Parts: sequence; structure tokens; C-alpha cells
Amino acid sequence: MSQTTAFHTFGTPETLHMDAAHWIETRLADALARRGKASLICSGGSTPGPVYRELSQIDLDWSKVSVGLADERWVDASDNASNEKLVRETLLQNKAAGATFLPMKTKDASPFDAVDDVDALYRPITSPVDIMVLGMGADGHTLSWFADAKGLDKAMSPDAGHHVAAIEAPKSKTTGDHTLRMTLTLPVVARARYVLLLMSGDQKRTVFERRNSAHPVTQMRKAAGDALTIFSCS
Repeated sequence: MSQTTAFHTFGTPETLHMDAAHWIETRLADALARRGKASLICSGGSTPGPVYRELSQIDLDWSKVSVGLADERWVDASDNASNEKLVRETLLQNKAAGATFLPMKTKDASPFDAVDDVDALYRPITSPVDIMVLGMGADGHTLSWFADAKGLDKAMSPDAGHHVAAIEAPKSKTTGDHTLRMTLTLPVVARARYVLLLMSGDQKRTVFERRNSAHPVTQMRKAAGDALTIFSCS
């Protein structure tokens, strides 16, 4: 880990959730003060959900905040596997109900058919992203960057022209049946002003600290560089 990467370890999930929400609040408030608008990119998963609930209770000018997704499974927004559903039910509530949300899922049968449309939608809020919240899997994936996935070369190319890429991941315990996905690309991560990686469990921390070049999270940390902060709990 580089000396400039901030790594914070928490004794309980509750303290991580509260501190992460206030970490995001501080940076959103700064973006609003500096530029009059802010963008927040959210990941799905069990760890971010409570953070978003905490964040929804915080006083900000949410009408000037645009919320998007780091990645999305190619399912309807009503599906329990949908990251959009998670964000709508946790973050876009209470004081944050007035934020603008940009979905990733379209009516197209495949994400490979939707790249241009989603790219056009996401460019305004990813040029650059103010705050990006990411998670990681025990398999070393982050966003929807899965090792050996179809489309991974485009998603993780430093020269990717698109801000989003379509992915077909190998079926695994992590993906389940949801192998078709849309994801942000590596250059978007590299340009983000702040990246917060949330992880829980010693197994994930061990995977992260191995710095295995075959793990997409290792490439993410290189791309994020000094913008990366890590919040972890056992």
C-alpha cells in the first residue's frame, strides 16, 4: 500500500457506516461549495447500504447532487439484485430524495447494445466524478471487473474512450446468474477526485493486501492512486 493511501480500520460495522457517511458528506459539501454541483457514484452490496441510509439523513443541497452507479446487473430495477433498487431504497430517501439519479439499466436485451446510450448519460457526471464509493469481492473483483470476463479488456483499458463498458462475467458463486452487467471504466476511476473503498471481513482484506495483479481490485488501486481511501472492519 502506498504511503499516501488512507486505510481506516473500524471495530464495528456501525462505526464504519457512520464515519463513511460523514466522509462522503464532507466531500459532497466541498464540491457543492466549489462548483455548485456534485456527483456521487454508488456501488451495491451489503456494506454500502447502511452507509447510504445514514447519508440520506444528512442536510445537503441534494437537488444539486447527481447520483449514479459504479456498475449494474442487467436486471429490472424492481429486481432484488438491482443496484438501482438498493440506492433508491436506501440513499434516495428522506433528505436525499431530491437528488437526481441516473440509471445504468436500459430496455435493451443486452448491455452490449446499450453502451453508447449509457455512456452519453453518464459522461456529464463522470468528467470527473467527485466521490466514488466502491466495494470488492473475495474473488478480487471491484465494480463489475471480473477476471476473464468478456468485455474486461475494454473496461480496464487505460485508453478506454467510453466511460462505461458492457461485461459478461464467468458464472461463479459471486455472480450467480447475473453475468451480464454494465460498469464504469478504468479511466473514470483514475480521474475521480475521491474514491472510497468499503470492505468487511478479514478475507477481503487479505485478498486486497496481496496485490495480486490478476485481481481487478489491484488495478483499481493503481488507477485511483492518491484519491483512494479505504474503510475496513472485521
